[in-house]
Amino acid sequence: MQKFDFMKVLTFDNCEYLTHTPNVSGLLNLEKFSVEKCNNLITIHDSIGKLNKLEILNAKKCIKLESFPPLQLPSLKELELSYCRSLKKFPELLCKMTDLKEIALHNNTSIGGLPFSFENLSELRHITIYRSGMLRIPKHIDKMYPIVFSNVESLSLYESNLSYECLPMLLKWFVNVKHLDLSKNNFKILPECLNECHLLRILELNHCKSLEEIRGIPPNLKELYAIKCNSLSSSSRRMLLSQVCFCSMLQ
Repeated sequence: MQKFDFMKVLTFDNCEYLTHTPNVSGLLNLEKFSVEKCNNLITIHDSIGKLNKLEILNAKKCIKLESFPPLQLPSLKELELSYCRSLKKFPELLCKMTDLKEIALHNNTSIGGLPFSFENLSELRHITIYRSGMLRIPKHIDKMYPIVFSNVESLSLYESNLSYECLPMLLKWFVNVKHLDLSKNNFKILPECLNECHLLRILELNHCKSLEEIRGIPPNLKELYAIKCNSLSSSSRRMLLSQVCFCSMLQ
């Protein structure tokens, strides 16, 4: 790769026969690397995680990708790992990545949790976790998360199999969130500690068909969407209608 040391973009998108990426350690000026929809890709070379100028790393829809190298990418702005359903672990993050503001993880069903090094993404503003296992997080790193997630303004956990036991911890981590989407989850009660989310303006609970009771309303909540929450009690409905500026609760 030495002959291409000024290369800035390298893409292997839709490459059906790619199973392993090449050594790119000589591409010191690379800014974008993409292997999207490489359906037979199994591993990514460790050299990908050592490119100081890399801004975009895209492995979306690499359905057979099993592992990802540690990342020491101080310039990274975009990391796309959605639909990597065979990926066992979120990659270790070996340095601060302050330019990375958004993470989207869709259908990453094999990932068991977030590493402690996730704290290196301290400038995250938007997190979307859709049909993933990312909330199975070890208890011993619980104290780290309120710090990491303190800047997150938008959090979507659509259909993420959230339990009632998980919710209080979750709300403590994302206490400064402004837009929270918990749609299509199976918890029965929304806990009282939701009151502590003082900055929350928009709350989405659509298709939470097991939801029976809402015990707390954030003081500054402006919009609430609870469409198809068929089990919600009449008392909770009255409370919502009386305390929220805009409330959509269509059956």
